[in-house]
Amino acid sequence: YLVIPDVLPSDETLELRRIVQEQARHNAYPPSLKYPAPGKYTISGNKISVPELAPIAEHPTVIDAVECLLGQRAYLTAYVAYLRSPGNKGGGAHCDYKRWRPVGSSMNWLFAIIPLTDFDLEYGPLLVSPGSHKLTQIIDPGAHILDLTCSDVDKLPPFIDPELKACDLL
Repeated sequence: YLVIPDVLPSDETLELRRIVQEQARHNAYPPSLKYPAPGKYTISGNKISVPELAPIAEHPTVIDAVECLLGQRAYLTAYVAYLRSPGNKGGGAHCDYKRWRPVGSSMNWLFAIIPLTDFDLEYGPLLVSPGSHKLTQIIDPGAHILDLTCSDVDKLPPFIDPELKACDLL
């Protein structure tokens, strides 16, 4: 993983946080949660098409870092806001990986995460397992649809807290 501190100016981060919080009040999943009750709110699809959120996906520092790490031009394939409200205990450990990709698409991908709040005692940390992305393997490289093995949980490197702050890029 790589952390680039202070990618966004603090005033821009505050405005983006306000917009995401407003979306959480009206357009979040799961609909059973009512913001700001403790929980994890997901805003995606057409619900995140608010033009004021575009600066995150189009930010030159984000694009430059992603393209540098990938070694190729970046294409946005998913754009999601996750909002954790104070008191949420997080979702526990899980592996973010694309299990399969159709012909012609890339298996060379990454997540870019920009917290709009500090991941501290109030909001909880975002833990990462450095190197865990190297544990999956293509099952049949000759297949039309490439399928990956799931990471062996017993081989995961220890999770660490990168101590993300609002405005950072992970």
